[in-house]
Amino acid sequence: MTSQPDVDVAILGGGIAGLWLLARLKRAGYSALLLESQALGAGQTLASQGIIHGGLKYAIDLRLNADSAALADMPARWRTCLDGRGEIDLRAAKLAAARHLFWARRTLTSRIAGFFGSKLVRGRVDALPQNQWPGVLQDADHVGAVYALDECVLDVPSLLGALAALGEGCIKAGQAAVEQQDDHVLLQVAGRSLTAGTLVSTAGAGNEVLLPQLGLAPQVAQRRPLQMLLIESAPGPLWAHCFDTSDKPRVTITTHKKNDGTLVWYVGGLLAENGVTQSEAALIATARQEFTTLLPQLDFSRSRFAGCRVDRAEGATEDGRKPEGPVLKRVGNIMLAWPTKLALAPQLADLVLAALPPASGRVQPVFADWSAPPIAPAPWEVAAWK
Repeated sequence: MTSQPDVDVAILGGGIAGLWLLARLKRAGYSALLLESQALGAGQTLASQGIIHGGLKYAIDLRLNADSAALADMPARWRTCLDGRGEIDLRAAKLAAARHLFWARRTLTSRIAGFFGSKLVRGRVDALPQNQWPGVLQDADHVGAVYALDECVLDVPSLLGALAALGEGCIKAGQAAVEQQDDHVLLQVAGRSLTAGTLVSTAGAGNEVLLPQLGLAPQVAQRRPLQMLLIESAPGPLWAHCFDTSDKPRVTITTHKKNDGTLVWYVGGLLAENGVTQSEAALIATARQEFTTLLPQLDFSRSRFAGCRVDRAEGATEDGRKPEGPVLKRVGNIMLAWPTKLALAPQLADLVLAALPPASGRVQPVFADWSAPPIAPAPWEVAAWK
């Protein structure tokens, strides 16, 4: 007679994807356990900018594509959770900004006016009068237009705290060794053995360790690294993409506060994409020149800079580009899951829940003597400033 697993579902990886899935599973009546080998958010989650994209970033070349469609419903879905009315209750999470902005250089204003005024994006974008532009964009010689997107920006450390609270008692520290068996998965972790009906690995780059065990080729996963830029003592608060002629933002800026209250810009976009092949010193020099071109009135004389390398791990695509949505691969009772973007964590949870058998109704194990992992520090708290 087959014994019953200790939990319905075990999750590997305490980033946004794993924590969101855990909250959904608990609410749906599954017994579940999340295992994190380092600290919550230590991989890609805290390296993200916290933008709940609605897809317009991927229409920056003035076309709405599959990436745009996959993300279109995400801002509204997240907002219902932030208001306490959604699939999980995220009222304890904080917003860094209620809306993300899109600014166009003076030379491109006429090109984008028709697109952002079209019925394709109506209701998702508001053109802002100049008196509502942020102070750092008040440069009429170089900034031609500013648009507010229906995309909020989350304070990611507080999001992790809110999700950890929802999963309290079900989140444990430890590196698991995994063995797939006929009707369950055996995990050896923290000096103990336990079994799960299904294992879901949301461990990012850690998913790749399981590929050979599942008979999957390495090409099932891919990496798309970045070198983000951090600017301490930033000129002022800003959450915005800079529009240019590329199909990606020239720069994407979010603003964060260090524990001591200092403002930090976290800069992505093409600057970070191209920065992956540069040294930190070269990235900083490129960024200084970029801001001299884009917003020459800004004063960085008191600022310090740092690079932040991010190794984005995803489900693979044939051409190596970003997948259009979450990716889920299943072999037996093990699933490998990649959300692709922080904003798509709800969609990934949908895919997993749709692939699971019904909840067993078994009592959630307590594991009172097993410690929970800490929340990792944000990149701007541990940067080596230059």
